[in-house]
Amino acid sequence: MPVSLLVIIVLSSASSCIAFALAAYKQGLAVKRWACLGLLLGPFTYPLFSAHKRLADVKLLRYGKYRIEC
Repeated sequence: MPVSLLVIIVLSSASSCIAFALAAYKQGLAVKRWACLGLLLGPFTYPLFSAHKRLADVKLLRYGKYRIEC
């Protein structure tokens, strides 16, 4: 039983690492940072990622460097 739990935790962390790296790349955030956090914390990284993404968007809007291209 403990071996299967360990396998689930390792696979969850590995998939979170890849998922957060891709999401950070798409959002223009630091890829290595979010990949490492995804590897260490697994899916528990999502609240941190969404809050950081929101703060980055607000910062861009506040300083007027946000451009929407059609």
